[in-house]
Amino acid sequence: HIFLSLSRHKISAEHLFNHSTTSRMFAARYFTATKLNRYILSSSCRTASAAFFSSPADTEPSIDISAFQTMLTNLAPSISESLTTKGYYATPEPYSILPEHSIRTMREQSINLRNIGRFEQSWSEKIDASGKVTRFDKEGVWACEPDGQDYHDAPDLIMYLSVMLQTLPDLLNSQVSEYGLSASSFNAKLAVTSPGGSVYPLHIDNPQGLSAGDTRRLTCILYMNPDYQDGVDGGELRIFCGSDSPSTISSNNNDDSNDDEETKKGEVVDITPHGGRMVLFWSDEIPHEVLPTAPNADKSDEMRDRYALTVWIPTDYYHTIHNPESKFANLGDEAFSK
Repeated sequence: HIFLSLSRHKISAEHLFNHSTTSRMFAARYFTATKLNRYILSSSCRTASAAFFSSPADTEPSIDISAFQTMLTNLAPSISESLTTKGYYATPEPYSILPEHSIRTMREQSINLRNIGRFEQSWSEKIDASGKVTRFDKEGVWACEPDGQDYHDAPDLIMYLSVMLQTLPDLLNSQVSEYGLSASSFNAKLAVTSPGGSVYPLHIDNPQGLSAGDTRRLTCILYMNPDYQDGVDGGELRIFCGSDSPSTISSNNNDDSNDDEETKKGEVVDITPHGGRMVLFWSDEIPHEVLPTAPNADKSDEMRDRYALTVWIPTDYYHTIHNPESKFANLGDEAFSK
């Protein structure tokens, strides 16, 4: 079966979809950087490049933009090295890029967007070998596409997106110019996965690439689960890294803890969605899935909801998308053949 996960948004030419021989996952609309920042400016708020704000008290972001940009700058060499060697990167500690109070604020704003009706239940379509399509709701997964119009309800979420877009592409391009990451447009998705065992199936974010007009190259996920409990809340991001990948990663925030988060399990690595953790990987190459979220919890336990904010950054160097010479080019075939 081929699985296609979509949201109940109206489909337009601006929408892009992920799909592969195994899955096609819901993706957000493309937005231009100028569109995002123009709205922020129209809200009496300067963009991240100025690092100043002049907005009403009830909509002023609390993120320390200068500190955030400094942290991204400091991490850029490690991010680039990890992306080059392993295809993914996870911050060594949960609050490496933003402090706990910012993550808690962003989670509250995410809940606010959900409460005012911005989220819609994700749904999927199953295609059998004959091409017959069967649609079904994807239980326990809800999502929205945050953009500049959400600024007054979620200023920190929108400012986070703006800073990431204005800062990260140039930082990583300065490390490896061949990345060709672009700040001209972006995709964004804010998703909540409910407890009780909700999952995301194995997929690649951008399996079609240029054949579908999809130039997304880098997936950047920020987890907003500050009260996450190891061994209870589940929802780990499982990355398929192949038989030739390194045996360990630095994704555990406790140096003296066990190796459950660090050790590769066969050909995969599991990364816990601790609040404040950021994970990046190549959108067109890295197979991944989300393991059952709080499988033993009640579905109505909102404390166990798993919130994740994803921004996809495109590249202007189209030859890097599904490059057959990439060391990660065959990961998809290898993962889906299991």
